[in-house]
Amino acid sequence: MLQNGAPPELWESTGLWAAPYGHSFMGDYHTDSRLVTALDHPVFREYRTALERRVGAEAAARILGVSRWNSIVYPSCSFMSQFRQLRIVQPLAVDRTLVSAYSFRLGGAPEQMFRDTVAFANVVNGTGSPVLTDDLEVYERAQHGLTTARSDWVYLGRGHGSDLPDEHRTWRGKTGTSEIHIRNQLAAWVRYLTDEP
Repeated sequence: MLQNGAPPELWESTGLWAAPYGHSFMGDYHTDSRLVTALDHPVFREYRTALERRVGAEAAARILGVSRWNSIVYPSCSFMSQFRQLRIVQPLAVDRTLVSAYSFRLGGAPEQMFRDTVAFANVVNGTGSPVLTDDLEVYERAQHGLTTARSDWVYLGRGHGSDLPDEHRTWRGKTGTSEIHIRNQLAAWVRYLTDEP
C-alpha cells in the first residue's frame, strides 16, 4: 500500500516503453524487500544463490537485474515477472471484461517465494483488494463516461510529441505518466485491422 502512495515525482520518473506490435513495459518503483529481487531479503538471497550455482554469478545478476513493474504482451496479457503474476484480459462485451490472474512458481526457488507470490496475488487481484479498488473505480467511471452523449473521443494525448526513440526499436515516454503505451496499443489495433504500416 505504501508503494502505491508514491509522490508524483516518482511516478513521473518511472520509465515507460512502447515496443512494436502494441507491446509495452513499465520500469519498477517498488522497494518492498519481500517482493523485489534486487534487495537482500533472506528468501531472495537463497534463490539468488541457487540461481548463481545453476547459471553463474554474471548471468544471475543479469537475470535478476531486470526490474519491470508491468509488461503488456498485446493484446491481452499483463505480465508482472517480478511478482510472478500473469493476468489475461478477456473482453466479453463492450462493457464487460474478465481478468484472470495466475501465480507461477519458479523452478528451484524456495517454497516461501511461492507463498509470497500467492499472498501478493490475494492482496492485489481481488475485487475487495485495497490496492485494486481505485483502479476498478477508474475503470467504472471511464465506462460510465463513454455511455454519455458528451463526446465521441477519449483523450490519450498525455506525453504526445515528447516520447523518445531508443536503440532497441522501442519508444520511451518522456515521463512515467505518458500515455504512449495506450496509443501504441491502439496503433497496433488499427494496423491489424487495416494492414496499414
